[in-house]
Order: sequence, then C-alpha cells, then structure tokens
Amino acid sequence: MEVAERRLNVMVIEDDDMTRKLLVIELKRRGHNVLEYTDAVAAMFELDREKKPIDVAIVDLMNMGYGGNIGDYLRKKGEYKNVPIFFYTALTKQQFNTKILEIPNTHYLHKQPGSIKILIEKIESLF
Repeated sequence: MEVAERRLNVMVIEDDDMTRKLLVIELKRRGHNVLEYTDAVAAMFELDREKKPIDVAIVDLMNMGYGGNIGDYLRKKGEYKNVPIFFYTALTKQQFNTKILEIPNTHYLHKQPGSIKILIEKIESLF
C-alpha cells in the first residue's frame, strides 16, 4: 500500500456515487482524510457551520447545486482562499469556460479510465 508523505485534508464534491466512492477509497488508502459531499450546497453549508481544515478540493465541475462556483465560495473565505481546486469532470476543455483555470491554484483533469490515480498523484505532487 502506497501512503502519501503528508496526510492531506481533501474535500470531495461529486454527485456520481460510484466516482465519489472510488475517489474516497483511493484517497483513504493513501492515508488522506476526506470530507465527502454529493453537492456543493451541502459542502458550503457545513463549512459555514463548522470551519473544517481543507488542504485541497476535488470538485465535479458539472455538480448540481452551485457546481464549479464552489471555487468562488472558497476564494471568498479567508481560511480557504489558497486551497488548490481540482475540477475533475467529464467535460473537455472545449466544453466549459476555461477562464476558470486562469485563477491561481485551479486545475483541471478530464475523467477517464485510470484518471483517479493520476488526479491523486497530481494533488500529492503539490505538497
């Protein structure tokens, strides 16, 4: 079992149950703590209620209920303004406004077979 050098607090916002569960399983297997949400509204509600530590966020760009705008929410909160955000989506770069990627600490990875491992490796390489 490969364990990351640093244990990260990872927020996962993904409405597809299978994808979310696979992400959570792999993140935990690698030693990370996971905050798991099916939608951005639930995540924002909980973060407003209780300031949980977040090192990095994985967000489904097409997520129902505020979707990719979670980045705006996090940037406006002092304790979360520098949190790297990885938009993990089935959309190609041609299918969404890529200006979102011009914001510092904002990344994109296309969902495809084997991409969960690539996503986690990219996240861990930042720390």
